[in-house]
Amino acid sequence: MRVDLAINPFGADVRHMVDVAVLAESLGADAVWLTDHFSGSVVSKPWSRDPFVCLGAMAVATSRIGLGILVANVVNRHPAQLASAVNSLQSLAPGRVLLGVGSGAAPGSRFAVEHDAIGTVLAEADERRRVLVDSIGALRAIWSGARSFEVPGVGFDGLDGVVDGSPCPPIIVGASAWATIAAAVEVADGVNIRATERTDELLRRLAEVRPASFEVSVLDWLHADDLDIDGLGAAGCDRLILGVSAPFDHAAIASRFAGLHERS
Repeated sequence: MRVDLAINPFGADVRHMVDVAVLAESLGADAVWLTDHFSGSVVSKPWSRDPFVCLGAMAVATSRIGLGILVANVVNRHPAQLASAVNSLQSLAPGRVLLGVGSGAAPGSRFAVEHDAIGTVLAEADERRRVLVDSIGALRAIWSGARSFEVPGVGFDGLDGVVDGSPCPPIIVGASAWATIAAAVEVADGVNIRATERTDELLRRLAEVRPASFEVSVLDWLHADDLDIDGLGAAGCDRLILGVSAPFDHAAIASRFAGLHERS
């Protein structure tokens, strides 16, 4: 099982986040991941950080480790704009970019706060899922060189010059509902599930329908007391992504990560 770090951007100094990415590479992590929120208010923090600015800095400071966004919110980013940002990161870190995408916050949820503040109307689950699936189709179309993709809301017509010929990076869907997980199996290269009391159930259901090439990852906290690496591996988890938050204690991160990485 691959073991990664998710570097929490809330209330963090970008330079310190880059230092954690360098540390993760030295510890043998397969990838580092960043979330996509423009306001720290969603977790009662004073600020957040733009993931692509941070990942670009990490790309320059590292040489091997994968660089992923977990996950880009398709409510905020049209596929053409997202493809441009991701492809720019590919130019800095060829072969190392991982593209996570998600359907955005549910109306009334804590993560909806930032959208409410700028007047973004959030759709219900079925519509958000449709937009997510269509956005993935649009992203693949852009990387394939298509000039048109006729889908309401996320389509384009006469679009040229967005990506530089690099292959489309692996697309991973962040999901918690089974309907979204099932959709990911059909259109994406992998799925990421946040650790909850339903994780085992979702992994069991995934094992019955996923193709061999489809990657399953689980997101938890590095210092979670109930991490069960053996159980996750047996249930079909291919990648464990472990979150860390500012202020970043390098010694504590290194000690905990090394022990878990050895067990994986």
